[in-house]
Amino acid sequence: MRRLTATAATLAALGLSVGPAASAVPSPAGLSTYATRPGSSPTHRAAVVPAKDVAVVVLDTLTPAVVGPGKDVTITGTVTAPLTGPLSGPEVRVVRGDVAVNQRSALDDWATGRTETSGRTVDTTSLATVAAGQTQPFTATVPWERLRSDDAFAALPISVEVVQEGASEPTGMTRTFIAWNGRKEYVPLKVATVLPVTLPPTVALAARDDAARLAAWEQAIGPDSRVDRILEGTRGTPVDLAVDPSVLGPDVGAGSGTTGPTPSGTSTPGGTTAPAPSGTSGAPAPSATGTPGTPAPGAGTSAPAPDGTTQTPPTPSATSTPPPAGTPSEATLAIARLGDDVVTQLSGRSVWALPYADADVAATVGVDPVNSLVRDLVSRASTLAGRLGQPARADIVWPVDGLLPAGREQGIKTLLSGTTVRKPAGIVVNAAAVTKESAYTPTARRVTASGTRLLAYNTRLSALLPKRTDPSPVLSVQRYLAETLVLLGERAGTPRSLLVTAPRTYDPDAADLATFLAATSSAPWLETVDAASLLTDNGNDKAVPQTRPTTAVASAAPKPVLNARRLARMADQRDTLLSVSSVLRDGEEFERTYREVLDGLASARWRWNPAGWVTLSNSVDADIKAATSAIRVVPRTSTINLLAENGTLRITVENGLDYTVEDIRLRLVPDNPRIRIVEQPDPVTIGPSSRTNVPVEVAAVAAGRAEIRAFLTTADGTQIGSPATIPVSANPLDAAIYWVGGILVGLVLLAGVIRAVVKGTSRVDEIADIEAVTAAHEALGDADDRDHV
Repeated sequence: MRRLTATAATLAALGLSVGPAASAVPSPAGLSTYATRPGSSPTHRAAVVPAKDVAVVVLDTLTPAVVGPGKDVTITGTVTAPLTGPLSGPEVRVVRGDVAVNQRSALDDWATGRTETSGRTVDTTSLATVAAGQTQPFTATVPWERLRSDDAFAALPISVEVVQEGASEPTGMTRTFIAWNGRKEYVPLKVATVLPVTLPPTVALAARDDAARLAAWEQAIGPDSRVDRILEGTRGTPVDLAVDPSVLGPDVGAGSGTTGPTPSGTSTPGGTTAPAPSGTSGAPAPSATGTPGTPAPGAGTSAPAPDGTTQTPPTPSATSTPPPAGTPSEATLAIARLGDDVVTQLSGRSVWALPYADADVAATVGVDPVNSLVRDLVSRASTLAGRLGQPARADIVWPVDGLLPAGREQGIKTLLSGTTVRKPAGIVVNAAAVTKESAYTPTARRVTASGTRLLAYNTRLSALLPKRTDPSPVLSVQRYLAETLVLLGERAGTPRSLLVTAPRTYDPDAADLATFLAATSSAPWLETVDAASLLTDNGNDKAVPQTRPTTAVASAAPKPVLNARRLARMADQRDTLLSVSSVLRDGEEFERTYREVLDGLASARWRWNPAGWVTLSNSVDADIKAATSAIRVVPRTSTINLLAENGTLRITVENGLDYTVEDIRLRLVPDNPRIRIVEQPDPVTIGPSSRTNVPVEVAAVAAGRAEIRAFLTTADGTQIGSPATIPVSANPLDAAIYWVGGILVGLVLLAGVIRAVVKGTSRVDEIADIEAVTAAHEALGDADDRDHV
């Protein structure tokens, strides 16, 4: 009895580990070849890497995928000779295994080579000698009669082997299965498939440099991107797509050649530029204002503005001149067009809406289920339907780790209660996480003890979705069909459903995915259904209560990067941005510019790049601090002397942003009662990169020093910007001085009156005719003058 050894290529395609018997055969990996199909993305094939001591057998096609009476099977593939020598007069044999494959353990044993028996040869094909390290194609045809089974349906184990001339043992082989369907003696399984459409954890998606940002978006959603391959591979199939709305990029509205604006009341990505993470290649350092491409406050020469403020012109950029406020850059428009292409590809599809930016719900509900930022992202899932112009369900929650630990269900309900979604219609979860181990596979329709519906996905089937690194989809298709036949055989007469999903990082080849879906959906015992239909019972296929798993279930994703501290800080940053945008004339643009990056930090995708999260978070911290400090009360270095009881202070307020600040309030609060604010100033408006003096009426109650805290607020009293402390020295003239002075003047007048009364009539008053005396005196004086001449 020969021991059959599966190649590592087979095991890799099946997602299984290589056992001791199979470890001698290396896996085809490494390079890729490209074959372009008309009207589609290139097909990527993992190049066949020759092994040292054994031949490598790769299957290209196996048709039909399901065999029945009158259907012969054609198998095509390649044989690659070992590096140590040629294959002399080789023969390709198709061997049908003589073991029954009716349990999952039997499937695993055959695929991994643990089953030592071989079986009988059902076809032989001779090849010419293959030189060392070279590849030769082959075609084998197996008559259906040699595959016939007495069972109504069965998974038939097949081995494709290459044998040297004159040898009895195979030099190389690969193992797979052929699906046999002789007659219908079963209730078909209902199968739903959901694939995520999300962004990669790439820091450069938020780069300030236009070229770097555009290149990152092209790799993320452009032609032949992972997103593009998923959309192309599922075209024309009943697969449901769970889409992150941020995948569509910025919606710059009408007049730009892109789709129109979303419904009012929702926020969408967009704007002229995005804040750059520090360390991003090609991105200039953030300015003092935090606004990409803007100068620091106070730069340039001041000039009067039309509104009376002091206008400071921007300093020319050393690299490029930023577009006017509200004008999307060329890179933004190009990214928007890429998003519009995705919108076109999604048109008419069955679509679910993930929370905006694919917010990490699993991490949030465990530490901060009332987080305002994540709640907002959940509400903004509705923007997907607005952008697509068609319905998109947003009430099906899909935690990235696929788990349902104690408290998560309630945490999800708490989170959603503060959103427009209100409550979950269902939760997507790993079936193993809600199932006690048993030989029987329950339906995908599940329900919690409190009545929340669960959509339980089958991990074995989900792992068989074809990947870009697979040499071909054949092994995945045949293993998938074999797995479903084993599941069907558990209880062939019982209606059940299956859910198949892919991880957030799923990366297929478009053609292979299309081949896989076409082959598996055509199997007679599988009925393709919409995943949302599993939220309700269907006849006898009723939801099964969840049970506690026997063993711990592994997470479908790495550990989260979000914790309570980070979530709280991000929520505070969001509130800060909203406060600043509320006082800006172009507040919506400002909010989009900065908030898009902040929203992205809440994404589950950073679980696969925690270092990138830190880089981007540090940049956001710096940009938000710079943006908020750009609106400030200018501090004074000298003390203001108040020399009267009442006076007017002039407080300078500066706007270092490239946006007009309007309806902002200056508020002053003295630190002691020596100074009293007579009336708080009226709202003020300040132009971009400008400053203005705000008059404030104050009263000095008593002499001494005081400090006045001056800060800015929005209309609702929310404090924003940078405050300042104004030192004041109050020296009012005491009122007693005026009283004493008045009394002294009165006393002097009174003394003169008394003196006149006490001394009586003067000698002048006793002369009877004062005028005659005066004239005689003047005449006498004239005579004396003549005598002296």
